[in-house]
Amino acid sequence: MKKMVIWVMVFIVLTGCHQGASQFQGEGYILEVTDQRILVIEKEFPGKSWKDMMDEYTGDAIWLGTKKKGLKPGQKIQYQVKGGIDESYPAQAEAKNIKIIKEGKE
Repeated sequence: MKKMVIWVMVFIVLTGCHQGASQFQGEGYILEVTDQRILVIEKEFPGKSWKDMMDEYTGDAIWLGTKKKGLKPGQKIQYQVKGGIDESYPAQAEAKNIKIIKEGKE
């Protein structure tokens, strides 16, 4: 009986850890696009670069590594992260999935 209780506890702990490590989802506006990554922030800042605003910006910001083509500054996106997130500022992560939900202003 004790072995069964232990196995049930191990199963619950492992299941709980797996669910807690599920993919992070976020959304924001693309501020900058390079060959292999994009900078995503909370609010839209047309015509600005990170260099212009990094000293005064206080919201969330994340560099997402991606090979997805057609991404442009100003687009609003939803994203999923593959693996962990580097807690630097801006944060850094690898994108698993990116979905454009609103085209940017031109």
